[in-house]
Amino acid sequence: MITNDAIDTELVRAVAEEQLATNVFMVEWLVKVQQQLSLQQRLIENKDQQISAQQQEIEKLKEERDKLKNRDSKNSSVPPSSDQLKKPSDKKKRKKGFKRGPKYNHPGNTRNGFGQPDKIVPLELENCPVCGGSVERDEVAPEKVQQVAEVVEQPIEIREYRRGFYQCPICGWSGYSPLPLGVKEGFSYGARLSSIVGWLGYGGNLTWRKQEHFVEYVFGIPISQGSLAKMHKWFQESLEPLTQQWLKYIQMPPNPMC
Repeated sequence: MITNDAIDTELVRAVAEEQLATNVFMVEWLVKVQQQLSLQQRLIENKDQQISAQQQEIEKLKEERDKLKNRDSKNSSVPPSSDQLKKPSDKKKRKKGFKRGPKYNHPGNTRNGFGQPDKIVPLELENCPVCGGSVERDEVAPEKVQQVAEVVEQPIEIREYRRGFYQCPICGWSGYSPLPLGVKEGFSYGARLSSIVGWLGYGGNLTWRKQEHFVEYVFGIPISQGSLAKMHKWFQESLEPLTQQWLKYIQMPPNPMC
């Protein structure tokens, strides 16, 4: 015969087991929700980083666009005939006595050297700079090292490419061996030198005459303004695909989902 106490005990145990199962279910549900929230938070952070990087790139491109838009014969090497009639903007007056650029005591970023040197020059001393007597080197004292960046005597290397004429006995093709990358057929100046000259005109805003003098006196090679014009054309053609790609990216309408 089942007593009332036994019935109460079984009832309490059933209620406790049901409550325990409910608690376990709630804990598992909370863990899954927390994992989903963490995943969504990481996705949102990644999106924010992408948006921030894209905004920085857009601002840089806008600055480059403004520079190209405001170019004329006064601040670049373009001819005066290409200038457009526009009202000059009023620039804010600089404070008197204020000098642009870093201060004289500004700490440099290259004081510790440039890494692996191209050439090591040992400086030996045989005579005392004070009395002229013979000196001996102290092998225990640490060596004093200083790296210096300097322009070499001949920064430009003249390369002569000699190409043989070849024939294919299988298909009948014949022709000369191809030139390496960065060398144009019939042009006497390489891609790196042309890139420097292109920057002198578009980045440094040097006139044609100043670019010609720079190449002749710094690099030590003769050059004409006609060759400078070909370098600038090559420089523009090299940057044109990338420029068009970024312009299309800037002109794209914003994505409402981002």
